[in-house]
Amino acid sequence: MKQNGSYVLNFRGPALVGQQLTFVHGKQFEGRTMALCFLPYAGLIAPDKADHASEQFEFVGTTLVIVVSGAYPMHRLWSPHSEKPRTTILADPCGRLHRSFGVMDSQPSSRCRTFLIDREGILRLRVTHDFIEQDLEAIRTIAGLSHHPSLRGNGTTEPACNVHMEYLPV
Repeated sequence: MKQNGSYVLNFRGPALVGQQLTFVHGKQFEGRTMALCFLPYAGLIAPDKADHASEQFEFVGTTLVIVVSGAYPMHRLWSPHSEKPRTTILADPCGRLHRSFGVMDSQPSSRCRTFLIDREGILRLRVTHDFIEQDLEAIRTIAGLSHHPSLRGNGTTEPACNVHMEYLPV
């Protein structure tokens, strides 16, 4: 399981990016704050809801990447919809990414697991939440704070402190 403070962008896999099936490598996201959101099961959210959430994360300078589990072909998940999601949807058919982040897709869950990753690819925060606006707003607020100048030390891009948090709601 990836630990807070460790480099985590060493993954790769198939993904829907801008409605096209392609291959994504985690290193593509270096230089951007990223929210890696594991959905509890495929098809949890409609394409327009995924795109709206992604746009809201972009406002705070964070890229939202959604991970779906299971071996079901990704492009078929949204085939009944006239619109396909524009946000990046990463497939994890063998469950490797789930296992490396400690998200067991074999355990039934109705909650998402999101990992906030800084610009250098370091895991900073893990959050268990519902994919609802109130919970996503809290994550966006935390992600937006990572860009705030008062939280930087000596006018550099280095954090003023090295705090690792883990939020698990009761």
